[in-house]
Amino acid sequence: MSSVHPWNDTRIFHREAISLANAGYEVTLYAMESNRTYHHEISNLTVKTLSKTSKRKRFQTWWTFFNIARKSSASIIHLHDPELLPLGYILQIFHKKQVVFDMHEDFPAVLKSKKIARYPIAKPFLHLATYLEKRMLQKVSAIVFAEAYYKENYRDVSTVQVDVYNYPFLQQPVSAEKYEIPTLIYAGAIHEIRGFKEMLEVARLLKKTGYTFQLLIIGQVPARLETYATNFQRKYDLKQEVTLVGRLDLSELMMYYAKSHIGLALLHPVDNYLRSLPTKIFEYMSVSLPYILSDFEVYRELVKKTASGIVVDAQKPQEITKQIQLLLNNPERQKYLGDNGYIHHQTMFNWSTQERRLIELYQSIWEEK
Repeated sequence: MSSVHPWNDTRIFHREAISLANAGYEVTLYAMESNRTYHHEISNLTVKTLSKTSKRKRFQTWWTFFNIARKSSASIIHLHDPELLPLGYILQIFHKKQVVFDMHEDFPAVLKSKKIARYPIAKPFLHLATYLEKRMLQKVSAIVFAEAYYKENYRDVSTVQVDVYNYPFLQQPVSAEKYEIPTLIYAGAIHEIRGFKEMLEVARLLKKTGYTFQLLIIGQVPARLETYATNFQRKYDLKQEVTLVGRLDLSELMMYYAKSHIGLALLHPVDNYLRSLPTKIFEYMSVSLPYILSDFEVYRELVKKTASGIVVDAQKPQEITKQIQLLLNNPERQKYLGDNGYIHHQTMFNWSTQERRLIELYQSIWEEK
């Protein structure tokens, strides 16, 4: 169940739900509607969607989910959003359900970065929220962590804890032809702190210096940033160079990656990003795509270990542009970085190892039930 993510979310549907269905479980996924429709391609995987609501009406979704889960005969209820954790607590304690909580992000760090009416959340509330979160997590059947470091905050929680990282499916070597025009690509959530404005500025600088290229930005663009991009494109004549593609399903996205030349992941140094490796980096590696990445310590260590990308100060468009120009001018370097990324994808960073952990967790809960 997810009250935030679309039903075809990469981690929830394409990786976890499909893997569990392929392992023989009967899976029903409740999540938000998307621009795609599920056609019941997998017989034991059912998808039921709910319409998106405003934040003020989100409680209606929670109540719907609670009633569905309470009445369900399902052996395991798998929840994906912090806002659903109180429901999981009640379902486990009072309705004797087996609840798995899937932690996609560093909850304490996210809370610190949130604002209410432009003001940071008060420290007493932060302490209370993190305390209550731990108390509720103590009562569920298992916690699944999408990043290794998340569990550092929960060493005093005795609940079963399993790391299931967001690695892509093992890919065969890609044979897709590249775009004729050198192509930069970004896919994921669209926000200022994820480098949206810096990417547009990089496009401006590249055009100013005479480069022929295209920038593809894939994902749901908030209205304010769509307006910003439209005005920016008009002002600097970037309509041909910059394309806001919108949200794509996983199979389409991987083809876009494979046809591109350089991947981008220009996250700002906020707490929730500093130690959390973007999933897109592993997707880039799976299709031999070199990338430009924020220069955080954990990111720098990955690049040093794999020799598959380049780190930059993500808030300095001039520096980003310089590194992109060096890659565009050196196809051999692009190939060297891309090949290294694919080798590490094959040996380390692919879903098969994580799928095994998830299925073993379900089996252990099933046996204890």
